[in-house]
Amino acid sequence: MSKSVTTVHAKDPLWRRSAAEIRRARSVAWAFARRDLQLRYAQTRMGWLWSIGQPLLAAAIVLIVFSWIVKVEAPYGLSYPLYAFAALPAWLMAQHVLLQGAPSLVHNQHIVSKVFFPRTALPLSKAGVALVDFSVATLLFWVYRAWTTGMWIEGLHWVLLFAVMGLYAALGLAYWIAALSVRYRDGLALLPFLVQGLFLLTPIAYPTERFASALGDHAWLLYLNPFVGVADGMRFGWLGLGDWNDYHLISFGVAFGLFVTGTWALKAVERTLIDDL
Repeated sequence: MSKSVTTVHAKDPLWRRSAAEIRRARSVAWAFARRDLQLRYAQTRMGWLWSIGQPLLAAAIVLIVFSWIVKVEAPYGLSYPLYAFAALPAWLMAQHVLLQGAPSLVHNQHIVSKVFFPRTALPLSKAGVALVDFSVATLLFWVYRAWTTGMWIEGLHWVLLFAVMGLYAALGLAYWIAALSVRYRDGLALLPFLVQGLFLLTPIAYPTERFASALGDHAWLLYLNPFVGVADGMRFGWLGLGDWNDYHLISFGVAFGLFVTGTWALKAVERTLIDDL
């Protein structure tokens, strides 16, 4: 007598994300982000004033090191602070997402192992906190630009477009590192060096042309780093510098590819996440 065989098929292939799952991830991410924001400056004397002080300190370090010591000059006759600080808020946002989002699964394994929720919510919550910092830093630069140039609303739509591009690139990279770190913890030890290397390879504190001219006919390789396109876009939006070229499409493509494949990678490890942690 033959036995009946029941075949079970997965209902959630990696390429499919239901609207309900996206809503759950967004809801959980908001809860984690709100917790982080409430606890962030809970026992500091300056409190929320640090949200203003941190981008100002970062700007001061860039100014001292690259302008006063290294003597980097801004192109087009612009002042160095105006040129460098235009791209700085977007980089600080990406840096926060990478440094806080990539290790978020490992750092919250006591929650991950007990409660089921979309794992993308943890890095996504760090992006929510980073957006608050980005908004504050952008507001500071907006006032500084208006004070020095007299421009108020010009180019803000480009700033928003390239900010979204930078956020997607940083989230995608954070998803990839978070997925890999579940099994290979050595990657988290290398994370600060990766972020430092990305900063040096991204024209935040120096003109893009300096790096591109060194690469010559292979300048397109520079735009495989999506944050190069973000830095160029920020300066285009804030200051009207540069022109759109095909190289920026490379950065857009890499940013989108990182986000999509990173989401798939993080969803793939969900099935064995508890055992690996």
